Amino acid sequence: MRISALQPAFKVGDCRTASHEKRSWHHVEADLVRRTGLEKEETAITSSLHVVLLNVQGNSERGQYVIDGRNAGFVPRKPGAILFIPAECSWRGWEAGASTAAYLSILVKPAHVAELLARVPPGSLPSLSPDLGFEDPIIMNAARGIGAEIRDRNPLSTMLVESYTATIFAQLMRKQEYVAPVRKGGLASTNLNRVIQKIDDELTADLSLLQLAELCGLSVPHFCRAFRQTLGCPPYAFIIRRRIERAKDYLRHSSMPVTDIALSCGFSSSSHFSNTFRREVGTTPLGYRGTWPSKASE
Repeated sequence: MRISALQPAFKVGDCRTASHEKRSWHHVEADLVRRTGLEKEETAITSSLHVVLLNVQGNSERGQYVIDGRNAGFVPRKPGAILFIPAECSWRGWEAGASTAAYLSILVKPAHVAELLARVPPGSLPSLSPDLGFEDPIIMNAARGIGAEIRDRNPLSTMLVESYTATIFAQLMRKQEYVAPVRKGGLASTNLNRVIQKIDDELTADLSLLQLAELCGLSVPHFCRAFRQTLGCPPYAFIIRRRIERAKDYLRHSSMPVTDIALSCGFSSSSHFSNTFRREVGTTPLGYRGTWPSKASE
């Protein structure tokens, strides 16, 4: 099935559609679907539009997805979870979960997204890649804002929807800032996004290699090889880098004590943090903060 304008309802399964509300603006279409008696849903689409899907009601508990012919695994989703499928990307698979569920699909013309991003310097943006299950409060709230405009006939609705759409795609681009091109034998972009999101969400936790590997449906040795091939470093080194980047942000923009920053970024002690920071950055945390005095004091 190929999604086109005015055809955003793409999930198929034995169920009853309790309600179906949709609306189109100049460059955006939104479709809010509520279903009951739901068992197993199947998906098989290639969209000519970018698709943002917000899980509004009901948990999605099990399933299997394939993106452009590659196994993309499955991430259980609860209300508020988001899926993103770029235009011209093939998405197939199935899922099952709550018998009563609702989703909001938002379809956006690629030309409109290109127009929104026209002011950004060429070559500084990553390419959009699919992500079949993540949580992001900024994207979630913007999507809900678009959903609220389905019924609202205010003349400012189009302006609001375009503003929400710009927010969604700016945030999608920021989320994919660290995603490197997938090399042969490396992690699929969907799995890579999923792993990075997990690391960022639980940066203070001691994530195991098994936990990260299971997100991709891989064994630990296979995951470690694929991760290194994709990002050029082992998972542990990447986690340290993310902790250091978050610590830099605290040092620049807050007056938090170094010990509090260390614990907030997953380091076991201030000495561990200071030694690691010096090794990675070339100076101490206090030395780094000293180069940003106006920010740290705000």
